[in-house]
Amino acid sequence: MTAGPYNRLLNYGRARKAAVLAEVIMVLFIISLFMTIAMMNFSNVLSRSSFKSRAYDLVKLFEMATTSASQTGRRYEIVIDFVQGSYLLREITTGLMAVEDIPEEEIIQTGEFDERFVPVYVMFDDGEWTNESPALFRVGQHGWQYGGKVVLADEDGSEYSIVINRLNRMIELVTGDVEILTPRTADEMGF
Repeated sequence: MTAGPYNRLLNYGRARKAAVLAEVIMVLFIISLFMTIAMMNFSNVLSRSSFKSRAYDLVKLFEMATTSASQTGRRYEIVIDFVQGSYLLREITTGLMAVEDIPEEEIIQTGEFDERFVPVYVMFDDGEWTNESPALFRVGQHGWQYGGKVVLADEDGSEYSIVINRLNRMIELVTGDVEILTPRTADEMGF
């Protein structure tokens, strides 16, 4: 007779342990599900902030060029190279030359474009634009030779513009493909 209640107690203990184990497994499953969702969202946030941080790094490169030029009297050039998928800042010491001929010692900083940080096109404030040949922004002690904009796209295809204003030397990152000030033709001016 004592074996019956003992077996029931033993079976109850095993059933209770199995239930606790099932609860632990369910809790771990729910936690892992939430962690997976959080990681996916965090990954999206990182890729978006990665684009913004890289775009702001390019803005800082333009700002560094204009500040250095005004303080030192030296000339600098920022090259947006669509073919190589890169950009660079150089100090102009040997004169103007093709991108592939720039001496290593003139290059101050470089960066790369990729599928999450895409150059769409460059438009200068004289109306010229390119999305194939290298775009050259030159700055000296008295400011930029040409202003303009560099239009970039993130991995979702959303566009942003880095606007280089040669009149006030301001460089800013703006959402969208913005319109920049360009000279008016004689027909547009009416005289």
